[in-house]
Amino acid sequence: MIALATASQKGGVGKTTVCINLGHALARRGWNVLLVDTDPQGGIGLSLSKSTRKKKGFYDYLVKGGEIRTFILPTRLPEFSILPCGQPEEFLRRHDLNGSEQRLRDLLKQAELIGYDCVILDTAAGLTGLSEVAVRVSDWVVIPQQAEPLAIRSVPLLLETLARFRTEGAPVRFAGLLLTMLMESQPASAKVAKELRQMLPAQLLFTQAIPRDPLFLEASALGLPLSLLRKNPPPSALLFDQLAAELEERIGLQQSKDQVESHASLLD
Repeated sequence: MIALATASQKGGVGKTTVCINLGHALARRGWNVLLVDTDPQGGIGLSLSKSTRKKKGFYDYLVKGGEIRTFILPTRLPEFSILPCGQPEEFLRRHDLNGSEQRLRDLLKQAELIGYDCVILDTAAGLTGLSEVAVRVSDWVVIPQQAEPLAIRSVPLLLETLARFRTEGAPVRFAGLLLTMLMESQPASAKVAKELRQMLPAQLLFTQAIPRDPLFLEASALGLPLSLLRKNPPPSALLFDQLAAELEERIGLQQSKDQVESHASLLD
């Protein structure tokens, strides 16, 4: 099993949108995916179903422990499950991170025993506090970065912070920086994308970029991944399938030999 965190220095970069659509794309490609909402604002639950805000979830587990099965919500896609934010008030009132790292490690162990192939952790903005803990315990981290001038200045700090986590013993590796909210028709946005691709080695930047598309807002309002918004998925939805394929290669998410052989032929 692979644990993948998404993180950013600032909010509003499309991190939750990436988590939902990337998780759904990976599940459609056959992986058992658990999407965990570690942001106390509960963006994942609010994006998919406002009723999840009333359910117990991640923060209830952090406070009391227990079996994560009792907090996991299935979706209509059997391979895609959600662990909602839950009720963060008690945890935030304590404002105590002691024990949170071990609880997160236990959560990942339970997820592996249940049979998940990939756990995606959506985090609050910033690489401090619980977001830092979530990144540190993960195998990989994806950094969604809005295609705006500030990106050029913030990227070196992001990479330095991740390098520090590694030197301090954290296993997390950098899967890549993902450009989001790209507007190719806007010179400033296109310039940022060009400069980042010139500045960073190819292995540090995903080939795919996520455009600014009003359909994302429409999908969020309806509680849907973008690929389910129309009978024929819009072009932006297809980007996430391509992103999922690229991510599989980057982080080594591969089918076992038995899985491949069992689907090798329709007749034999």
